[in-house]
This record gives sequence, C-alpha cells and structure tokens, in this order.
Amino acid sequence: MPLSITFFLPVDYVKHNSASDIFGFTINDKTILVLWKSNYWSTFLLTWLLLPVLQEFYRSGHYHRLPKLKDAFRAHLKFQAIVLLVGIAGAIYLMLEVGFSFGHLKSMVIALSHIYALILALWLMAHGLIAIPRNRWVEGNLMQNINHHYLKVPRLVDALEDSKISLKEEALKVLVLEKNYTSLTVPENFEFRDWILHLSKQIPDDLRESISRHYVYDSSNAITRSQLNENFMKNLTYNFQNHLYKLTAYESEYSTLLEQISRLQTLIDAKAAENPAERNQLIRSLRLTPFPPTIDYYFQCYVKPAARRTLSVFLFTVSFVIIQSEFFHSTKLSLMNTLVYQTGIHKHNFLQATSSSMIFSYMLFCSLNSLAKLKIFNKYHLVPRNSDPVSASFYASYIARLTIPLSYNFITLFASRDSIFEEWYGKSIHLTGLFNLMNNWIPRLLLIPIVLTTFNVYDIVKKRLGLSSDFYSAWADFDSEEAVGETDLSSSKRKDLIIVEARRIVSLELNRRNQGLGRLSNSPDSQRQNESRFDDQLARDSDQTLGGALTNRIDAFHDDANFMPSPYFGSDVWNKLGGTLNGIKNAVSTRFGRMEPSYRDDPIDSYEYDDDANENLII
Repeated sequence: MPLSITFFLPVDYVKHNSASDIFGFTINDKTILVLWKSNYWSTFLLTWLLLPVLQEFYRSGHYHRLPKLKDAFRAHLKFQAIVLLVGIAGAIYLMLEVGFSFGHLKSMVIALSHIYALILALWLMAHGLIAIPRNRWVEGNLMQNINHHYLKVPRLVDALEDSKISLKEEALKVLVLEKNYTSLTVPENFEFRDWILHLSKQIPDDLRESISRHYVYDSSNAITRSQLNENFMKNLTYNFQNHLYKLTAYESEYSTLLEQISRLQTLIDAKAAENPAERNQLIRSLRLTPFPPTIDYYFQCYVKPAARRTLSVFLFTVSFVIIQSEFFHSTKLSLMNTLVYQTGIHKHNFLQATSSSMIFSYMLFCSLNSLAKLKIFNKYHLVPRNSDPVSASFYASYIARLTIPLSYNFITLFASRDSIFEEWYGKSIHLTGLFNLMNNWIPRLLLIPIVLTTFNVYDIVKKRLGLSSDFYSAWADFDSEEAVGETDLSSSKRKDLIIVEARRIVSLELNRRNQGLGRLSNSPDSQRQNESRFDDQLARDSDQTLGGALTNRIDAFHDDANFMPSPYFGSDVWNKLGGTLNGIKNAVSTRFGRMEPSYRDDPIDSYEYDDDANENLII
C-alpha cells in the first residue's frame, strides 16, 4: 500500500501540471483526494498502531496469545506516552502561535509525524545516493569485488560464532527442562510441558546434538521446580527467540556471501584459464544463464562488469541531480525542474510520469536500503524468505513511515507543486513559525550526511572515539571497505592480512560444506571417526583456496583489463609483508589442524585488526 505511491504520485502531479490527462489514466480530482486520504490514514494506522503492536506481540516471551497481546499493548502504551509528551509540547507551542482548535490539532499531529519521518528519510536517502553507485562501481571489477566481499568475512564469522554461543546457553536450559519436566506421568509437568516442547522443536539439530552430548546430564545445569514459573519461562523464551533470529540471519548472510565469493572466484579462474575447454567447464559449473558457455563467459566477465560501471556513472549522475535539486528545492534553479520543464519532457505526459516514477522509486529505495544496512538497527535482520516476524514488522512500519514524507519532498523538487496531494497534505504541514522553517531547511541539510558519507567521516569519528576496531565497522555495510590512502601503509598491510585470512576461512568452509564433513553422527565411535577424517581433511585443505593453491601470491592477479591494483592489494605487497604469510600459513595449519566443535563454549579468539604487531592471524 505505501509503495503504490511511487505510481500514484506521478499520475497526480502530471495530471495537474499539463493540459491533458495521461493517456489511459483519467481520474477525477475527487477520486484522487479519496485515494490520498485512504492511503495516508491507512499507513498512519499501520505505522503508529497496528505494526508496532504486532511487533511487540511477536517479541513477547509469553506462550499463549492473550498474555502476548497484553504485553504488546503494554509496551505500545509506554511508547505512546512518550509521543504524548512531545504532542503536549507541540500543542502548547501551537496555542501560542496560531491558537488552538481541532483543525490545528490535526495539522500539528500530521506536521510532527512529517518532520520526524522527513529527517530520517532524507538522512538515509543521502547515504544511499552515494553508497549505491559506489557499490555498482566496485562490482564492475571482478578482483575488486571479491576483495570487497572478503573484507566482510572475519566480522561476519565473529558475529555468527557469538550468536551460536549465545543461543547455545539458552538452548541448554530448554533441553534441561525438556529432560526433567515434560514427562506425562508427573501431573506437575503439564503446566509448561507444551511450552517447553514448542521451544525444543526450534533448536537446530546440530546444536541439539552438541549440547545433549556434553551438557544436559551435567548436574551443575539443573533447574529446580521452584525456579520454573511463568516469569522464568517468559524470559527464557524472549532470549531464546532473539538469539535464534540472529543466528538465522547471520547464517543466511554468511551463506549468501560464500555463494558470491565462490561465483566470483570461478569467474576469475575462468579468465585466467588458457585452455578454452577448462574455461567452459568452469562457466558451465555456475549454471548462470541458459546460453552456451562461451557466450556466458563473455557476458559474465566483460559485458556485465562494463554494464555495472555504466550503471554506476548513470546513478551518480541521478544522485547529483537529486542532491542539487534538494538544495534548491521549490525554485527554478532546481535541476529536476530544469530537466522536466526546459527540455520539453513535460510536453509528453507519459514520459514525464514514467521518469518521475523511476526517480522517486530510486529515492525511496536509497532510504530503505540504508535503513536495512544501519548498524544501529543491528537487532533487526531481513532474511530472504525467512525473516523473523519482529524484523518484518519493523521494516514494514518504516516503509509506511518514510513514504509519505518522501512523496512530499519529491514534488518540492519542482517550482510548481500543483496537485491534489499538495492541496490536501501540503496545506496540513504548512504551519507558521518553527514547523514551516524546518520543512524548508531540512532538505538543504542533506549536504551534511552527503559529506559524512563521501569522505568516510563516520569511520574517522568512530576511530577518534575509540569505537572502531576494524575496517568493516562503518555506519553501513555497503561502504565499509573503502580503500585507505596509498600513504597509509599500516592500514594497507592490515587489509592485506584480512583478505588473506578471509580466503582461508572461505576455502575451509566451502570444502567442509561440499564434502559434508560438518554432519556428525550421534554415535561416539562414528563421532571420533568423523573428527579424525575432518582433521586429515583440514590438514590437506590448509593450502587450498577456492580455485587453487593458497601458495599463490595474493598479488598475482589474473588478467583483468578493468582492474587497477588498489593501494592495499598490489604488486609490492610481498615486500611489505615480508615473512608474514609464512607465519600465517603455519598458524592456520596449527589452529585448523585439529577438530573444533561447530559450537564452542569459549568465544572466538580476539582478533586485533588494528594492532600492527599482530602478525599471526588467529581464528
């Protein structure tokens, strides 16, 4: 429903700024007004009532629906109490400014909601306007793109391991409860039996097996019947669900990252292959398109990268037009206004509506893409086809929250705002004094996040405050691997080391998955045999990469016409690293040459990315 505005707004605007209706879209003004009101108030209810309650309902740790609903309304009332305090302050200001009436109160509610969402939407959009074209440019080179992905691996492995350990602690309590308090022969067990079994069914099989084998029968993990009450079960369920949702999200992200790296490595190997038969075999193994391998090879390795860089240049141009138009909004100096009304596009209604819809959709996508990548919202995760209901409700609410303010912001890019949307919604937020001042100046403040993103000020500030411990802790994931300056040799060296270590992690993980050695049997004898096989395999794999031996130098690039060696990954890297890689190889062989359980009690070893003296990388 909110995203329908990307189609509906251009139709409304073009209809009232041209001599005739768009062919095939004849709608009278009264119908347009009804559609706008129904759309706005529907999204308003979704944003401020239905979706927040739904989010808290699924977040609640209760088992039965009625207590969960009570929890949801209780949490939502606390939020609304805060909103009420802000509303009271706004009402006092409104009374002093223009007097107090029901019409003024309604306008104040709309204006407050608009200002809050507009600030957030424009800040997120500004980041996306720079980061999305920048990413497309990186994707235009196979080697740069795979290094871009490699830099994400250690952080993601740390997060995945931490989520497994956290879930293991809660799953242990569930299994202890299942063992002791689910027997049908004991009447006292009936109260929480279904609740416990419901949680037990959600425990991943490999985690259940590991815990059952080592911890469930340990007396130190016992839970007494006096501890078992509704509050205990509620807290356990809340924590268990949160950790399970995080584990599912990180596993999905990790699997996606491995698939991308594997595909890119195969394409790089295909470009390096001198034998056409070997090259065709590599391309055929990817099954990317139904075309013959030769055509598929040239498309994936040459046409597609060139198209991505062309798209990047186009998106940078569109971003520049939007940024300039935001600063000069509502004036004839706006580039959007110039492009539409000075080039003659406005004389072709369908073309104007189509181009407006595409640009508005791009603005909205930039905001939502940045929202999904923000680390401050790291508790929410979007997982393809498997998002948890709490995260799904959160993102759905923000789609509804950001769309209407961005819609109004879009029509302010033109000198003329004539539309039903402006007559109804625009007048509601055109209040006097502070509200009007903020509405006019917030779009111009877009330059602040643009500068922060372009020059990586987020990372610089975090490092000054001591909050940044690695190269991928930036404000958003998609631009956290930006190259440092060529003179920063220590930073370049650390990035080289991270990439080398990430190659080893990915190689071992893909070999483990391909050979199925991660699936361990319930039998202790079979377990020992599998561990022995895994030890041998890891010893053999410790010198292997995705496409060949790890002894290949990391600066031995395959032929790539588009590739320019980056300052952190170049031909002089071996002079800089010296004997570091030999130390890495020995350390990895030592560490990975023994069997480690899939889920460990001890957290993953500290990895001091910023310590120049740390030459031996340890996972």
